[in-house]
Amino acid sequence: MSKNRIVYLWTWPQNFGNAFIDLGSIQSLKEAAPDYTINQVGGLSRVLFEDRHYGQKRKIFRWIPARAIKSTPLLGERVAEINKNRFINSMLNISEIEVNKIFKNFLDLSLHFNSDFAVLSGCILDWYLIRQFGATLLNLKNKNIKIIINGGGGSSYNEKVINKVRKFLEKIKPYGFISRDEVAFKNYQDLAEYSYNGIDCGFFVNDYFTPAKLEMPKYCVFTFDRQPEPEIEVKDRLIVRTHHSHYCDPPKSYFEKPNTLISNLPEDYLNLYANAEAVYSDRVHACVVALSYGTPCKLYHKTPRALLFDRVEARGIEKELTYPDTNRIEREKKKQIKFLSDVLEG
Repeated sequence: MSKNRIVYLWTWPQNFGNAFIDLGSIQSLKEAAPDYTINQVGGLSRVLFEDRHYGQKRKIFRWIPARAIKSTPLLGERVAEINKNRFINSMLNISEIEVNKIFKNFLDLSLHFNSDFAVLSGCILDWYLIRQFGATLLNLKNKNIKIIINGGGGSSYNEKVINKVRKFLEKIKPYGFISRDEVAFKNYQDLAEYSYNGIDCGFFVNDYFTPAKLEMPKYCVFTFDRQPEPEIEVKDRLIVRTHHSHYCDPPKSYFEKPNTLISNLPEDYLNLYANAEAVYSDRVHACVVALSYGTPCKLYHKTPRALLFDRVEARGIEKELTYPDTNRIEREKKKQIKFLSDVLEG
């Protein structure tokens, strides 16, 4: 019987950048295997169960660097990095008993579809994959469902994280692995039956959604969630502000400047980024979306996740306003869809 059923696992619901990844990934699956049925499973339930367990600890890790950044930005960024590493290490050392306790009453809907493939995407190759999806992926494997990581990468590539992720991938034995940056491909490509040095799935979002033509003056978009909005010289352009972190209680600063959008619809952001003259952001996937629609952008955040821009010749994005090589992006997308189609069709 033809294998034509996919269960797609959405990941972080509290950050719209991940919605762009998931929508792009699903679009690439539809293009690679148009006759397949795709059943989608949301990620909010996992986050709520985990927040219920770790809420106070996570608030402490976020509050300390946030206060430091506000008072002394350079020192604050260093404090933020130290706290992030401490939090990652604490999550890497989490026991199976504690994970079972967190998700004791969680209904894992992904296990109740008649599926041939399970697919997930994005920044998942770290402690997050193991903790939130570990039991799910092991159960899917035990049901002989083939696991595909489509456009996967990590938020950290230190030795401890890589070793932990490799041990877990050895357990689930992915059927297909498409990386989104060279470092992820180098470290994990040998652990899947089929591997490909690919691009981030957010670059497929322009095929998912055709933006409307907005009746607005020429404008630039500022999207800053991780740091205070920097001084950026923009002449003769309206400034529109967006925020990707809409989950829980947004800070007061989100509401203090004009022309601000905080939405529950990904398409609102896509319309704004696609029609903008330029996008300035500390959000990686505000820039990914901008590039996918041909909009120049600049990233104000140094992170290993930005390695994904190297795959589309946008290496200078952290230094200057960068114009996309749309021909390169489209070529990479076509090659990735061909690989994905070959893997799915077996």
